Amino acid sequence: MAQHPGSTAAAPPPARTGEGPAAPVRAALAANLRRGRLARGWSLRELSALSGMSKALLSQIERAEANPTVEVLVRLADLLDTTCTDLLRQPLLAPEIIRGADIDEPQDTSAVHLLFTGYDLGRLEVYRSRLHPHAQSQVSTHGPGSMEYVMVVEGRVTLFTEGVPHLLEAGDAARFSGQTSHYYLTQESPAVTHSVVAYQRD
Repeated sequence: MAQHPGSTAAAPPPARTGEGPAAPVRAALAANLRRGRLARGWSLRELSALSGMSKALLSQIERAEANPTVEVLVRLADLLDTTCTDLLRQPLLAPEIIRGADIDEPQDTSAVHLLFTGYDLGRLEVYRSRLHPHAQSQVSTHGPGSMEYVMVVEGRVTLFTEGVPHLLEAGDAARFSGQTSHYYLTQESPAVTHSVVAYQRD
């Protein structure tokens, strides 16, 4: 069928999918798109008008039921003043832990090890914390899109995220989503940690 001048090309029908390997990516896109839309006060109808995409397609994306094309992702990212990478970013709800004992550091030479890398975020907050024996830090959350990185410099701490404990020894490092409820707990000895909280770009 011929396309009338000035009309918007319809997006191809989205593929309905089950819980395959792409399901977490679709879920992340659904949450990120909805958060970005609501942050701008847009309804699905308004986003449809701005993007030239059907309301039905946008609704399916926000319900994690669609596999949008690259062109659709680029158009949505441009409208939300973000990137496709950020639209597809999955929250790191379970901590990613690097054990100090697993890092090979020869005694007779200097060594530098990249622990974590990413292009997530803008504003950073850097902390040094000392916890006394049998102490608990404040229960914290840092908001959607934030990330916390922590390294244990001295002693040992137990990191709790959403109530799940993760024991960290001196030299261990972890990163996790700052939107999870978390705190640190010591036992019989004090501990020193260095941590960085990074926030998503506005």
